[in-house]
Formats: sequence, structure tokens, C-alpha cells
Amino acid sequence: MVAIVGAFAEMLRLPLGEYDIAHLAYEIERKDLAMAGGRQDQYAATFGGVNFMEFMADDKVIVNPLRIKQQYLFELENNLVLYYTSTSRESAKIIEKQSENVVQKKGKSIEAMHQLKHQAQMMKEALLKGRVHEIGEILDFGFQQKRQMAEGISNPLIDEIYELAKKSGATGGKISGAGGGGFMTFYCPDNTKYAVIENLNKFGGYVKSYLFVDHGMTSWTI
Repeated sequence: MVAIVGAFAEMLRLPLGEYDIAHLAYEIERKDLAMAGGRQDQYAATFGGVNFMEFMADDKVIVNPLRIKQQYLFELENNLVLYYTSTSRESAKIIEKQSENVVQKKGKSIEAMHQLKHQAQMMKEALLKGRVHEIGEILDFGFQQKRQMAEGISNPLIDEIYELAKKSGATGGKISGAGGGGFMTFYCPDNTKYAVIENLNKFGGYVKSYLFVDHGMTSWTI
């Protein structure tokens, strides 16, 4: 959706900045199309790079670019394994369940969300100070909290994959998006990623290659 908005903005010469494009993409997905979810994806795709994003009341969003030394990013990129579980899920239903838990003021779910906010602060500090070796433990902390937010975020298969990855050398990881399937990411220090990858192959999924990029949505005219 960000790319579509960006293409129209370029074609029609619309005076839209990064915040405008991200917000418009969010409005189309979440309100016009009624697709449940947050708004971090639209801002991440629009701005690119590594950011600390703050979401406040009344649709106020502040994107803070982080100046992280390249050597820290190289180490992080080298130690991360992106694994596709070969299972899919309807993320909207899981997200709706999370929202329902908040509306019903379920203490366990709300406390888990507060802890995930704390995790973002922990991750920010670790990256800025070059304490990359702490990333796995921070991811593990967040994964344990996320599982408390709603049913369906994890399941026996995801738990088995996660535990085997840790036994193989990963120090932590996360389920991407709403959970329930899709992609998982693991932090594997000291070249443990090769053992992790080998052992994860038994589940029928596969590791995807990727690269960090420092740019977000980009459009141009020829």
C-alpha cells in the first residue's frame, strides 16, 4: 500500500511527505479496507532504515532515526536467521483477539503489551551502544511476552521450532507479525546459525536470504 500511494504521489505530483504517505497508507488499509492491524508497518516501509517509533494518541507518530554504527549492523545482519515456517495464518483474526483482550481489560494481555514497549527501549539501547550480544536475550524476552497477548500467536509447531533453534545455539528469536505462522527470526551468535539452519530444515520450512537497507519507499520519474 505504501508503494501504491508513493506511485500515485509521484505520478500526480502530490506534495506528500513521508509522514503523509505512511498515514494515508494506514488509513486505506485499516479504515477503508477494514483490515485489522497496527500502523508500524506503514511507517517502517515508508521511512526505511533503523528507527525508534513512538505512537501516541490522536494519530500522532514520531519516527526517530537511530545512528547505529555500521559495524554493529553488520554483526546483527550476519547473526540473524530469517526462517519461513511454510505455514500461513489469517493475521486479522489474531489481531482482533488481541484488541478484544485490551477492551475487556484482561490484565495478562495488557501487562504483556507494556513489557513489549519496554523491550523496544531495551533493543534501542543495545543497538546504539553496540551490545549486539544482548539482542538474542531481548528477543527471547519479547517472544515470551507476546505469547501472553492472545491465543493463536504461538502453537505447538512454533514452540517446537523455537525450542530446537535455542538448543542449536540461538539465544532468542521472535515470530513476525501477528504470529500463528509465517516468518520467524532467530539471533545466532558465534556462527551457530549453521547448526540452527541445519536443524530447522527438518520442519519443512526454509531460510530466506535478506539484506538490511537504509532507504524506504522510493519513487522516481523517467
